[in-house]
Amino acid sequence: MFAIEAKNVSKRYRGSTIYALQELNLEIPSNQIYTLLGRNGAGKTTFIRICATQLTPSSGTVEIFGYDVIKDANMVRKFISVVPQEGKPLRALTPWDHVYNWLQIRGENKTHAKIKTTEILEKLDLIDVKDKPAMYLSGGMKQKILVAMTMATDSQLLFLDEPTIGLDPLSRRQVWSTIQDRKKEGKTILLTTHYMDEAEVLSDRIIIVNNGQIITQGTLQDLRKLIPQNIRMELPKNSIDLEQLHSYGNTVEIGKDTLRIYTYESSIKELSEIALKNNIPFNISPITLDDIFVSLVSSKN
Repeated sequence: MFAIEAKNVSKRYRGSTIYALQELNLEIPSNQIYTLLGRNGAGKTTFIRICATQLTPSSGTVEIFGYDVIKDANMVRKFISVVPQEGKPLRALTPWDHVYNWLQIRGENKTHAKIKTTEILEKLDLIDVKDKPAMYLSGGMKQKILVAMTMATDSQLLFLDEPTIGLDPLSRRQVWSTIQDRKKEGKTILLTTHYMDEAEVLSDRIIIVNNGQIITQGTLQDLRKLIPQNIRMELPKNSIDLEQLHSYGNTVEIGKDTLRIYTYESSIKELSEIALKNNIPFNISPITLDDIFVSLVSSKN
């Protein structure tokens, strides 16, 4: 039995001719961290909301631990907890209020709720502001309240929709550590993020979505094989003839002003000499997940 099993899932919002999801098929086993990557509007949040019983698909089925998200919605909700992408804590409530009350709503007794609330607030460095109303906290602290509410539960399946958005580097790593702790406890996590380093650190498997469809999935090692080149070079657009660059590798436009070329170490010396000879600024670095994502998504648009 899979933690999530989606079959031919499509979603088209009322009044729109565009599908947010198109015939999506996905199987996620238990005790894994799967990460959905995609551009804004690729369908990641739509899929999470369907899995979390917040939206109904236009067609297809989704099962959570064998329970249908439409027919068995109340049962599904017992297994899941969600950090929503655009969630906001209540202004007048403190971090302690949010987590402790949420645990009690989900059936925890007072003793266990107090213990779990203290543990997660300490883990996410919120304990010193536990009694301060959310309206007086920074945006990052407000985001960590939402993460704390989800992470404190005993839910077997956690949906984390951009959980570290707006967090400083240290806070992001605190959240990463908490996510890894939950996996060690046997929980399953479906994560969305625009931070490629986050996906690299946390993911057992990465799924790249574009225009509502899965274009590839696999481990980080699997995805790295999709780009045969091992070096990238960035330089200003129109600084070198594009046909000349094509002879060294694959080129992709990054924004309006930058070209990125994926090439091999054997070509870097020659490319660098051309750039230096023509006083063209450039950057060179190894291939990363960011490059894989840009290469794949750009080729589909």
